[in-house]
Amino acid sequence: MLSQAIAQYTEHRTTSSPLPSGPAPFTSSEDFKLCRPNSKPKSKNWHHHLSTECRNRLPSNLKASASSVKPGSDGAPIIPQRQISLGAGRPIPEYFPWDGLQLSGKTSRATGVEDEAVVMPCMRGEQDFDFAVALNYGYAAGSPQLLRFITEHIEMIHDPPYDDWETCLTSGTTSAMDTVFRMFCNRGDWIVTEEYSYPGAIEAVTPLGINILGIKMDGEGLIPEDLEAKLRNWDPTRGKKPSLMYIVPCGQNPTGATQSTERRRKIYQVAEEHDLYIIEDDPYYFLKLHSRSEFGEDAPMPVDEYLRQLPPSYLSMDVSGRVVRLDATSKILAPGLRCAWMTCCSQIAEKYMNYTEVGSVAPSGFSQVAMYKLLDVTWGHDGFIRWLSFLSHQYRQRRDALVAACEKYLPPDLFTWVVPEAGMFLWLHLQSPTPRISCSSCSDCSIEKEKTALLDLEERIYNRSMEKGVVISKGSWFAAEPDQLKGVKLRLTFATAPLDSFDWAVKQFADAVRGELSK
Repeated sequence: MLSQAIAQYTEHRTTSSPLPSGPAPFTSSEDFKLCRPNSKPKSKNWHHHLSTECRNRLPSNLKASASSVKPGSDGAPIIPQRQISLGAGRPIPEYFPWDGLQLSGKTSRATGVEDEAVVMPCMRGEQDFDFAVALNYGYAAGSPQLLRFITEHIEMIHDPPYDDWETCLTSGTTSAMDTVFRMFCNRGDWIVTEEYSYPGAIEAVTPLGINILGIKMDGEGLIPEDLEAKLRNWDPTRGKKPSLMYIVPCGQNPTGATQSTERRRKIYQVAEEHDLYIIEDDPYYFLKLHSRSEFGEDAPMPVDEYLRQLPPSYLSMDVSGRVVRLDATSKILAPGLRCAWMTCCSQIAEKYMNYTEVGSVAPSGFSQVAMYKLLDVTWGHDGFIRWLSFLSHQYRQRRDALVAACEKYLPPDLFTWVVPEAGMFLWLHLQSPTPRISCSSCSDCSIEKEKTALLDLEERIYNRSMEKGVVISKGSWFAAEPDQLKGVKLRLTFATAPLDSFDWAVKQFADAVRGELSK
């Protein structure tokens, strides 16, 4: 029960040491876990998977020396009676042009009153979260105030089954993902991912000289049998066997597929057998879209039932420490925060923070204040889960409206799709046959001409839909291996447009498709 778990964390806070204070205080997830140290197995050693760049990446001496609180040999902070810094190049807070921040927000629907105004102030000198500290350089893992809440959240929802896991805040998931690719891959290496994948990941690895091996998909996402076969039969003349896998397991972008529990276990088993490290990019995890018949139309489901419906994450089944889990605020709070979190074994987290110290330094202090005041001070864990349940309910209504419009205007002889169980996307498969191109000279020429015909039809549908006032996404944008394109696929999203516009938009889109197919 959620209430029992929250009570345990509340009690744990009362018996724990005060949060470290001062500019850029040293902090760690270890300080906030409910589970006692050494009560679970340790993660494996992952040094052999790290890139040359990552192995040579060391902590920043300046950042380490500037932290006002250091851990002692026993892990407890060393707090001198008096400390004057003549070393750190930090501006003195009295010259900051802001004295405070006052945010106005919403309840988490925990009270049952929608749009009730909530004021969340943060002021200079405040004991809870000094705004002057938030405006200064921060510690790479994030502020103690926000990191404590996120660590409790991760342990409550995922409870990683090994001891030395750690969470750190990031400057958005895209930035974290780019860094993790660099940590694990050298130029010329291969990664595996779904045959259709998030373009941000594809565009991140391409200029790094990293190759992509696409794995076949079905309605549940990545197919483990294809993954295993391609790894087992890997041709060493192509380069080193892939050792990193990037996946979006819930509401996958672009296909909307959600992996079942059994599918996840099979994929993780393949990863164990072939020593694959997993990047679990999961921004849609909490946007679980239940059917209206289960829980009614008018209200989100109770929080305990909502949590029971969530699938097990790869982090929750990771016995080796081979998963980097990326959680985003972009789909559940606001993309402009550019503040998210990653969870992994401590040895990988330490390397990640080495990159942070010479890159983004730390997530935005403004964003951390906004998140802490909302999530911990105003909502609490119960309110946060209620908000996530509310979002799932809202997006389920939007999904149902888009699917209803597609059923009305897109007959099955034109398109097929799988109704998504999570996320924001509907993936359409065009059923109209694409003309086969024959060539007497060679099969490669024939394949290339067929691909050109597919891309041409996709482009014409895209342009005509735009002319009719409807923006869609081309399936080719998401292809992990563009040379392997088969058929025309298009992505629609029910996240952005007004709810009452779906009917008109899908009708215009259907007319655009028919217009191009009739040529």
